[in-house]
Parts: sequence; C-alpha cells; structure tokens
Amino acid sequence: MGISMAFAGLLALLRVPEAGLGAALLTGPLAPLEGERWHPPLPSAQIFLGLALLGWIWRGLAHRTFSLPRWSWSGAYGLFLGYTLLSLSWAPSWEEGLPEWIKWAQIGVVVIITLTASPRMQRILLGIALVSGAFQAGIGIWQALLGGTGPGHFQLPGLPFYRAYGTFQQPNPFAGMMGLIAPVALGLAFGLLFHPQRSLQERALGLGALGIGGMALLALVLSWSRGAWLGAAVAMGTLIGMLPARGRWGLATLTALILTGIFLWTAGWIPAPIRDRLMGAMEEIQVIDVRGVGVNDSNFAIIERLAHWQAAVEMIRTHPWLGVGFGNYAAAYPAFALIRWPNPLGHAHNIYLNMAAETGLIGLLLYLWLWMVIGFQTGRAWRRNTGWRRGLAAGIMAAWMHLHIHQLFDNLYVANLPLLIALYGAWVELLNAD
Repeated sequence: MGISMAFAGLLALLRVPEAGLGAALLTGPLAPLEGERWHPPLPSAQIFLGLALLGWIWRGLAHRTFSLPRWSWSGAYGLFLGYTLLSLSWAPSWEEGLPEWIKWAQIGVVVIITLTASPRMQRILLGIALVSGAFQAGIGIWQALLGGTGPGHFQLPGLPFYRAYGTFQQPNPFAGMMGLIAPVALGLAFGLLFHPQRSLQERALGLGALGIGGMALLALVLSWSRGAWLGAAVAMGTLIGMLPARGRWGLATLTALILTGIFLWTAGWIPAPIRDRLMGAMEEIQVIDVRGVGVNDSNFAIIERLAHWQAAVEMIRTHPWLGVGFGNYAAAYPAFALIRWPNPLGHAHNIYLNMAAETGLIGLLLYLWLWMVIGFQTGRAWRRNTGWRRGLAAGIMAAWMHLHIHQLFDNLYVANLPLLIALYGAWVELLNAD
C-alpha cells in the first residue's frame, strides 16, 4: 500500500511539475535539519526540484511545446553562470565548487518552471513560499519565547530566552529567510488591503499576508542576528518609501521614523541588549586587521568573522582578477588563514569579499551587474503596476535590499534560500509582463 501511494505521488509530481517546485519551496529550509539528523544523500528539496525539472521536460515533450522562456535578466545571469563554471577550471577543488555552481544553476530552473506555469499556479507558488516562511517563523517564535530550547551558546546573556533558528540550525540564515519573507508579505498585504476596489477574498488574503509578515518580523528580531537587523531596517525603510501612492507621504513617514530612531538612540531609550548588539555590528564594519586583537568571550564571534574577512582580502590580493575558483573559499583558506584561526567557516561571511576572493574582480563585477539588472527590472515593475501587484513589487525590492545589506555580514545562498530568491526573480518578470 505504501509503495503504491509513493508511486502515485511520484507520477503526480511528474505530471504537475509545479507541485514538485512547491514541495521544494516548502521543504527547502528543512535541509540543515535533515543533514544533521538523517544524513540523506540529497535533501528532500533537491529531490523535489529534480522531479519538477523532469516533469517539466516530460510535459514539454509530450505536448510538443518544449521551449525555454526568455526573461529580462537572463543575459546577466547567463554571463555570471558561465564565468563561474569556467572558474572551476583553475580552482584547487572542483568538487567543492561544483555543488555551489549547481545551486546557482537551480535558480534558472525555478525561473523557467515558474514562468511557464499557469497564472493560477504562479500565485499558488508564491503563496506556498509565504506559508513556508510562516511555518519557520512559528518554529522560531516557539524556540525563543515558548519552548525555551536551543544550544547553550544560543541563550541570550542574562535572559531566559534563546535565539530563534527554525530548522536552519543557525540563527543567521534563519533570520535571512525571515528578512526575505517579511517585506514581501507586508507589501502584498498593503496592496491587497488598501486597494480601493478590494474584494472580500482580497481582504482575507491581505490579512493572512499581514499576519505572515508580522510573524516573520518578530522571528527576525528574536534571531538576535545583527546583520539581519540592519538588513531589515533598510528593507522596511525601502518598503515604507515605496508603498504610498504619493511618494512624498512615504518619504515623510520614513524621515519621521529615522528621526525618531535617532532620538531614541541618543536619549538612551533603546534597550541595552539591543543597543549592545547593534554596536557589535558597527565594530565589525570598523575593525579590519585582527592579528593583534585580544580575544575574549564577548568579542570572539566578531573577531572570528573579521579573521575570515582578512583571509578573503589576502586571496584577492594574490588572485585579483580570476580568484581562487568559485565555491573554493574553504579549499583555499588554509594558505591564507591567520595563525590563530586555522579552521574555515565555509565562506568569508561577507558575500562581496567572498565573491571577489573566489571569482576575482571579474566575477564580482558580473555578480553586481546581475543584481543591478534585477534591481532595475524590479523598480520598473513597481512603477508600472497598481494594487497588489505594485505592493508585491515594492516588497520584492525591499527583500533585495535586505539581502544585500545582510550579506555584508554573511552568505545567504544556503539552505535552499536561492530557490526563494529565484521565485521572487521570476515574479519580477511576471509583474513586468504586459
């Protein structure tokens, strides 16, 4: 009976490739938990995405409609993807680099499947992504406030609470997902709730999106991630500035909030734990050479991250144009590590340093060009739409801002988050469609 049901499910996924993509979006954040507890050869999200691709090919061949869609940022994406693949030819370990390249290739798979889906299925996929974020936010809120669970080093100093981490097993990538979910959900909620001709169904969907956005913001705060806090501040500022129909109202609201924040900071009314945490983020930006810095329990995490930044800078100095090879930061790290920091963390904890170290200045420029094109197309979608579509475009732009600011301190292309980013990228194209 179980085998028959599994076979039937497999056929259903192959018949409806969007179902496989939806399952991948839903189970993507489970990858770290799966790897820690069960050590599968492939995370479930990768299996679902593979089935979705097979189903998409099968459907195209069966209906004789097999064709690849074109999208506005495909050229910049193709250049970046081609160059990073080429960089594996001079990488010390192509085994390290190939999985990272496949991760970026999957972005194209998600975009293709989404763009060729029906309009109804496209909206369902977006809903599944937001529901996945709500599920993770709920777990994180429970961990931090209700369950009281987590590793000892996740407990907040002097407080009976733990940092939220969801199924990511780490607070920072969890906060990254919350930072990508919150602005999109809130932007969509604004567009649905404040459109003058909203229907009862739109109101219900808007309230649901508002709840998801609120949960994601709370979970992000509870993650205690400095980079995520800064990213969320910029993202929410972007959202506030873009949502009102009249730009001056958004600018006035944003200015008032900034002035209020400055007043609260200078008056000392920001709670001490939050103030200290944000000051730590400023220290990370200011300090560069850590070879002579003393290490203690309070600054260990900051110094460790800065040591990896410094190793990335040395890689750039040694291989300025081509880098050490895509996905090969950890493989090259021993030759550039500081004496007291011999063990790599997997990446430089700054995507821009990491990209320059692995792919050189050429790769960094291609990466920045890709995001400039995506940002331009997102702004174009915002300008040409109204209602929920305009709200969604504003939310996606705010999500991009969170991504770029947060990645000054981390690498969020982990735990299948690129699948969510790819879905947003596909929606940019859909919002620009006539």
